[in-house]
Amino acid sequence: MVTIENEAKGSIPIILLKNSSAGHVDLYTTHFASNPPSPPNSHYEPLYVPVLEHTSNIEPLLSLLSRFNDDRVLDQDPTSRFTYGGLIFTSQRAVEAFASSLDCCRLNDDQELNRTPLEQLQRLAVPLYAVGPATARSLEGVQKTHMPCCWVRGGKEAGTGELLAELILRDYNTLCNTQTAPHEKKPLLFLTGAQHREIIPNTLMSAPDPQRINVQTMIVYATSESPSFATNITHTLLTTSTARLRWIIIFSPTGGESLLRALGWLSHPSETNSLPHQADRKTTFIATIGPTTRDYMKTTFGFSVDVCAETPSPEGVRKGIEEFMQTRVAK
Repeated sequence: MVTIENEAKGSIPIILLKNSSAGHVDLYTTHFASNPPSPPNSHYEPLYVPVLEHTSNIEPLLSLLSRFNDDRVLDQDPTSRFTYGGLIFTSQRAVEAFASSLDCCRLNDDQELNRTPLEQLQRLAVPLYAVGPATARSLEGVQKTHMPCCWVRGGKEAGTGELLAELILRDYNTLCNTQTAPHEKKPLLFLTGAQHREIIPNTLMSAPDPQRINVQTMIVYATSESPSFATNITHTLLTTSTARLRWIIIFSPTGGESLLRALGWLSHPSETNSLPHQADRKTTFIATIGPTTRDYMKTTFGFSVDVCAETPSPEGVRKGIEEFMQTRVAK
């Protein structure tokens, strides 16, 4: 029997296809460092390879904030005249675009009225819904600085769009039932990228009355594969090629083809069943952060990943990896 001690002596590269969190130590680095694998002479080594390149599109947000500020009813509560009953964020990129729009507002003060959209937001009181803990943390920073009367919901307890949609149905309907008449239920604003799933709007707008919630989508950024990703992932795979065991964690469908090609597991874009040699699969393993990317890899390339994290978090990824390895060792 091959033991995990023999397989995992030394470092175990955890190649994360994402940017490392800016401004602080990434949660994946912290978690894997504080939760080493069972062999005492081995450790996880997180390595980051950015896949995505984001381009913000804050013009729609600036227009929204401008309309909010242009309302000259100074004595009216900002919450009552704000078009939406709350905001939905499903990625840190959306939070960053929103924060960028607020920075632009700071540079364009309304000197005549001595009033800015930021001052109106200080008194705005609506829920801010976030998918997953990382998005929630980013959003809490914006909320505390610019929107202290708002509150963040979701986060760790809503790690997927499906879970957040269920939470919103319960939370927002309860809020509306206590504050407004049913016919006054405002729509929610969904801030997202050009490529996104419709699970949240579809779930909220297809719910039966009186639970149905209208959602308006605003595209605030676009995503594409980074031009340097193919080169960077090839270099990282080369530098970790001597590891007895390594894992690659995929966070989104973007970059899936480049990854398989760098591994030598895909020769042509049209090739959908270029499965790796058995020897490759004994040392290099693939995990996805959730089912969307897992299904994409299977549908597009005929490739079955080794692990799909039950929860999109460092804990979920590590749990999936260790359960897989324990099962593999037992065979």
